[in-house]
Amino acid sequence: MSEILYQKVREDLKQKIIQGLYPDNTQIPNEIQLQEYYKVSRVTLRNAINGLVAEGLIEKIQGKGSFVRKPPKVNRLLCQSRVESFSQVVKFNGFVPSYKVISINKGLPPQRYWNDYGKSPMLRVQRLGKADGEAIMFERNFYPLPRFSDLAELDLSKSLYRLLQLHFGIKKLQAKDTILSMTPSNQQAAKLLNKSLGFPLFKLEMKVKDENNELVHLGEQYILADRYQFRF
Repeated sequence: MSEILYQKVREDLKQKIIQGLYPDNTQIPNEIQLQEYYKVSRVTLRNAINGLVAEGLIEKIQGKGSFVRKPPKVNRLLCQSRVESFSQVVKFNGFVPSYKVISINKGLPPQRYWNDYGKSPMLRVQRLGKADGEAIMFERNFYPLPRFSDLAELDLSKSLYRLLQLHFGIKKLQAKDTILSMTPSNQQAAKLLNKSLGFPLFKLEMKVKDENNELVHLGEQYILADRYQFRF
């Protein structure tokens, strides 16, 4: 019962922070005030606050109290057929985007696409997407060959969608058959995203096509559930 209670208190405090009732860089009420408000024990309250500290929403400063820090969620609007650049989404939410290329090689596309695109190798690009220097997204994109063979020679630490426009003359991108689900992180994702094995991730699968309905890439994105949220 006490575990459920502390989770309720943590979630209520979290919503107050996200909604701006406790603005960034301001001090939240002290323990005595919060105990009286929530009608809980000191242990329950401290467990709730420690949970928010672990999420990066609150910072404890010894001798001063607990202060709200910038909510780490990146909001992304998920609409049918709309392609949103990770860089643009991160910028819109007030963070500085960056990428780290993990690998560029040939590989088979995900199995669920074999009926449509066969088992021919594609150019596989794996990258980390970062917000203010912190990795929050691991992506694996598959580009059909030979159309995108030159992609490996470009600077892929920048926005790929911008590169596709500049170097391949693609005027419009549209997402097809987008699937959003939850999945536990495997060893690779956990290591790259600096999280524990099994940490909850959003998994976003999509087909991206150009203005001529030709395939640009098949994509898989694995995104930290505590740093990202989707809006429909």
